[in-house]
Amino acid sequence: MTLPEHTNPPGKSNATASLVLGIIAVVFWFFGYSSILSVILGIVGLIQASKAKELGYLDAIRTAGFVLSLIGLIGGALAFVACVACVSCAAIASTLPL
Repeated sequence: MTLPEHTNPPGKSNATASLVLGIIAVVFWFFGYSSILSVILGIVGLIQASKAKELGYLDAIRTAGFVLSLIGLIGGALAFVACVACVSCAAIASTLPL
């Protein structure tokens, strides 16, 4: 069975979704507490990249989506932890007597 010419190969839409989610995840690093969204989008992007691989789509779009989602996940987690640490240190410092 041949696919019609206008049909995308299986997994291409998952790979594209992974790429878009990875880009958005990297962008959300820079907005403080919204870096938790970076973690969530990174996880969803990794899932989409793995679905694309299961469907046999191994193009560069899938690889870029996987890498960006992984970077978004790790960077978002680090940014979120740093943000929480800064806020907790500021809260502790504000309770100390001068």
